Amino acid sequence: MTTLVLSNGRVIDPLTHLDTVSDVVVRDGKIAAVGPAAGDQYPEADVVDCTGLVITPGFIDLHVHVMKGLGDFCVEADEVGIDMGVPVVVDGGTSGVATFDISRRAVIDHPDTKTKVLAFIDPNQLYLATKDFICHKLHIANDLKNLDVDSLLESLERNKDIVVGLKVRACHVGDPEHSPFLEQAQMASAGKPIMVHLGRFPHTPVIPTPTLLKQLRSGDIITHAFRGGGGMLDSAGKAIPEFRDAVDRGVVLDVGHSGTDFRFREARRLIEQGYVPDTVSTDLNIFNIGGPVFSMVENMTKMFALGFEVGDVIAMATSNVARAIGKMDELGSLGLGRSAEISVVRLRTDGPFPVSDGHETMEAPMAVEPVGCVRGGTWYAAKELPTFAKVGKTWGPSVDDSEWP
Repeated sequence: MTTLVLSNGRVIDPLTHLDTVSDVVVRDGKIAAVGPAAGDQYPEADVVDCTGLVITPGFIDLHVHVMKGLGDFCVEADEVGIDMGVPVVVDGGTSGVATFDISRRAVIDHPDTKTKVLAFIDPNQLYLATKDFICHKLHIANDLKNLDVDSLLESLERNKDIVVGLKVRACHVGDPEHSPFLEQAQMASAGKPIMVHLGRFPHTPVIPTPTLLKQLRSGDIITHAFRGGGGMLDSAGKAIPEFRDAVDRGVVLDVGHSGTDFRFREARRLIEQGYVPDTVSTDLNIFNIGGPVFSMVENMTKMFALGFEVGDVIAMATSNVARAIGKMDELGSLGLGRSAEISVVRLRTDGPFPVSDGHETMEAPMAVEPVGCVRGGTWYAAKELPTFAKVGKTWGPSVDDSEWP
């Protein structure tokens, strides 16, 4: 029986309102004990000294693209997972049904992948996220012949252990009030959430934001919910009625930063009206991993720049995500007997720390710096990560969807 002790760290578990200096004991991949000096009962254990560090439930990045090799858009799962102190990531619909099983074999189930990878699946038979939007360029993404409900249902059943929901690009085929792709996803979802891309695509038309918002159900997820030009604010900067109604009925607001899909200005306007991020995902891909997104922890640092407290930001990366993907019984807390997915970070207060949304720079009073994570009971040290505070602007101009025809 293998035992690991994370010793003498500040343990913050938002779900149980725990915030105290404790040990966390892991035995055979499960959380065995949490408490002051709990590790003293296991003198044979391997020990990670967490004095001065923060121990939290394992971070879960709700929106990444990690089906490396499927197209040319994705990054390696471990590059944005354990290397960044994030033991769990969720692929944001890189693959449709026809290529999902081979993507699963190549990435999710591959013995070299150490990060726990879950996924949203696109309801189309053929969809793959690429740099040139090939499925939109060829009008595959808005072709009704690309839908096959029986095959979709079979894939959802076959992959139910890792598929947490469906990712929809809400294209229409002539009627701007109706997306068959959203409709089919909702019909097939069996209670799982639909993650919708808020914004446009080149080549293929999508239903307008107010129409999309009216059709979302409680538990569905808006990614890029704080983007510029997303249509959730009116000309006076106020949340439109459809947005307010969607939030009132339980639609989840996800940051989904990406390169151009998060703006401090829109975030401030919505936050001032009481609309705060539920989850703080990155949408990490080849375009933004070198900035302005950089990492999950950089995204968390940006939330400090917007005025959020430590417990709230950790919840956005842990328990709130677990709730959004229906994994509260497995993830998002340090409950005894759970699989040991744990993040360890340093909360730096020697700032301020400049952060960028790709357009505007703000200062955060503190920063999250990854030290390592426990994934399935095994400790992985994090790599040193670039941040805007360290390297400044490293990216060139990005095309925003407002520039697409």
